[in-house]
Amino acid sequence: MFNYQKTIRITSPSRISLKLTVDSHGWVDLVPWAWDESSGKLSRYDLIGPNLEGMITVEQTSPTALELTVDANKPVNDLSGARDLVIRWLSIDWSPNDTIVVAGQLDRRISKLLEIGAGRMLRGSTFYEDFVKTICTIQINWSGTKRMLNSLMELRGTNFFPTPVDILSVGEQNLRQKAKLGFRATTLIKSTDKMLSQGWIDDYGNSLHDSISKEVLIGLNGIGPYSADHMRVLQRDFSSIPVDSVVSKYCKERYGIESDEISSFFDPWGSYRFLGYRLDRIARRLENKLPN
Repeated sequence: MFNYQKTIRITSPSRISLKLTVDSHGWVDLVPWAWDESSGKLSRYDLIGPNLEGMITVEQTSPTALELTVDANKPVNDLSGARDLVIRWLSIDWSPNDTIVVAGQLDRRISKLLEIGAGRMLRGSTFYEDFVKTICTIQINWSGTKRMLNSLMELRGTNFFPTPVDILSVGEQNLRQKAKLGFRATTLIKSTDKMLSQGWIDDYGNSLHDSISKEVLIGLNGIGPYSADHMRVLQRDFSSIPVDSVVSKYCKERYGIESDEISSFFDPWGSYRFLGYRLDRIARRLENKLPN
């Protein structure tokens, strides 16, 4: 139970869909996210500011507005930190306008989706959270990814996602044996240490650059093209498609193309290749439900 609650309104410069963002990929199934389908509320426990943590809940109140509520055990006077987190989670500051223009020339279904708020990928509270979760998708099925992240949270013993400093303090052996990360433990420790020492992220896991390039990401221990492309997508660079077995299977069945043909197939989308691929999947799932 919490003793204090405060609510504010967040407005988006363009239409946004909390539901479509939550459904954008599998992140919502991973700790510490909680999504209540019936109420349309997305929540998680998080660091809100210096020495302040609590439950953040967001729900949509209009096509361009969301309501943010923080529940905490200390007085909550300033919600700017929580507001910044929600903006990052939902990419509220991202404009779909250029993508809508491209999609309008290539696939009207996709431009309609973008017009009602699709195109945003649910993101963690920090670059580092997305990085850790991406590592935990390497060479493992989805249930294994969820299991590793649950173990990681339990091992750290906090309700919010561990920071880079937390991960380093846990150590490679505990990550390997207790959190069951296996070979990914080495990748995580070495990459975390390098990103901190090179000044790419701060102690909380926030990126200290506008974006971290694919070339830099591939230079990290154990990070290949798929993981680098996935992290670029989560930095809102949609020019490349992270190709794994799921993407390969879909493109083979849908378009009759092989893995090495996927990128060139989506060349007409230019800087928005990934959205051309991903929103096609969503449009097919929502067939007959899109506005005319």
